[in-house]
Amino acid sequence: LAAPRGQRREPGITMAMPALPHQPEWASMRQASSKQEQGVKIFVLLYKEVELALGINSEYSKRTLTALHSNITVMRHPDHVSSTVLLWAHHEKLVVVDQSLAFLGGLDLAYGRWDDQEYRLTDLESHLVHNHSEEEHHEEPLDVKGIPLEVKECHSRCRADSTDCNIAEQFWLGKDYCNFIQKDWVALDKPFEDFIDRSVTPRMPWRDVGVVVHGGAARDVARHFIQRWNFTKTVKPKYKPSCFPYLLPKSHTTADDLQFIIPGSVPVNVQVLRSVECWSAGSSENSIYNAYLHVIRDSQHFIYIENQFFITCADDRSVYNQIGDVIVERILKAHSTKRTYRVYIVIPLLPGFQGDVSTGVGDEWVNYISFSGLRTHGELNNSPVSELIYIHSKMLIADDRQVIIGSANINDRSMLGKRDSEMAVLVEDTEMEASVMDGEEYQAGKFARRLRLQCFKVHLGLTDDQMAEVEDPVSDRCFQEIWNATATTNAAIYDQVFKCLPSNSAPSMVELREFVSAPGLLTEDPERVHEKLRSIRGYLVQYPLYFLCEEYLLPPLNSKEGMVPLEVWT
Repeated sequence: LAAPRGQRREPGITMAMPALPHQPEWASMRQASSKQEQGVKIFVLLYKEVELALGINSEYSKRTLTALHSNITVMRHPDHVSSTVLLWAHHEKLVVVDQSLAFLGGLDLAYGRWDDQEYRLTDLESHLVHNHSEEEHHEEPLDVKGIPLEVKECHSRCRADSTDCNIAEQFWLGKDYCNFIQKDWVALDKPFEDFIDRSVTPRMPWRDVGVVVHGGAARDVARHFIQRWNFTKTVKPKYKPSCFPYLLPKSHTTADDLQFIIPGSVPVNVQVLRSVECWSAGSSENSIYNAYLHVIRDSQHFIYIENQFFITCADDRSVYNQIGDVIVERILKAHSTKRTYRVYIVIPLLPGFQGDVSTGVGDEWVNYISFSGLRTHGELNNSPVSELIYIHSKMLIADDRQVIIGSANINDRSMLGKRDSEMAVLVEDTEMEASVMDGEEYQAGKFARRLRLQCFKVHLGLTDDQMAEVEDPVSDRCFQEIWNATATTNAAIYDQVFKCLPSNSAPSMVELREFVSAPGLLTEDPERVHEKLRSIRGYLVQYPLYFLCEEYLLPPLNSKEGMVPLEVWT
């Protein structure tokens, strides 16, 4: 039994990178086809979108997958007419294998989502280069990151296990090369056709975090899928025939009889969490929200959040979840008791957040909480380009001992339980290792600590030799002198070179126009650009909290967006 489940499911996604055009066995639908030919039954549950509002073309995905083999069964939910569910979505993303192994998190099986820690802005070049080494090109001109241009060009084209570049290889075929800020997807039933000009427009990298669980936790994820599957079969008359079978859960008594374990897995305690309602699963639950509140309230030293949204701080009119309120309460508690406490929040540079975090501590809030985003740069047609890294993760790490990973955003849609359906896990470490917290010896959880350090290493551009500097996330050295200083410096350089938006330099529309019209260093002094960009460290940038802060940003009531109920956006 393989049970993929998610909001977006594109059957044309390549499953190996770099991708070779005209090799369809690398597409996800061919992977599915090869498994069903071995007798594996595959059940796919897709979100049936409101087509006028969301153009993901789930009908094409269903039609393409079911045409592959009779062992592949696909259902879509909800039926918007009979259920009257128009505003909410199935937002969870999970894959379950034999009810013994489950993958879940924020990653949709959709175009443009493959990335690694390089977060490339451009795709592989088309001309052929053979067997290049850094020694052969030490006199070549340097790119904006100090790498010889031809060496970088060759390395980006070559596979890790290959000595030759391949003229036909690309990382992102067709619709996979995308930048939704510049242009939304079109013609999704033609997956291998480009829809933006790669020579002009950089792609927008995506950052996501997922988790794999085994044993009892995987059984619980499977039971959730089975509940949703059987519920859909019950409520939609078209799925009554026996070709859409009811599914049965396996017993928990055999959950620990594992045939294999994913390498690198760590023994932990896992609690499966959900947001479901009667419309989505036939029952009600908001355990993801409860877990967030509980973990934040009980945290002793720090929390680290990566999330696509940060729409919180309840006003009981438009926003109801209290995650932001609990963070503020925890900061105020630390302030009143004169204890060190840190909050790291990493969110996309595109969406904003609601709520005044400075209430009660004046300007001292900067000693407790940091808001950051991610940005990168590269070369396109021998000219420097920059783009934000779109954070799609939904993760919380507390005290290097607890982790929440799933599909739930920090907003009402994901957290209240009555709206979108979501899936997450609360992970509590059982194996500890020596660490440092607030200057003292500390027993940190192996999974939580290593995950947090990996995030810091990538965001800050640290080497292995520099990791000791961020071992203690509560220290002034880590929080102020490395994290905040890196974010501030990087943001200032990007502003100076590219005039990036959003920016704190534009608190109003008037100042925005002035900021955009003024030439940046890229125009005024191209020779200094490479020198400036070589000072960038990692991807972390300061979040522009004051961007358009003087403007009223809600859409006009007579606009298409203004006529949509406010809860759709929160």
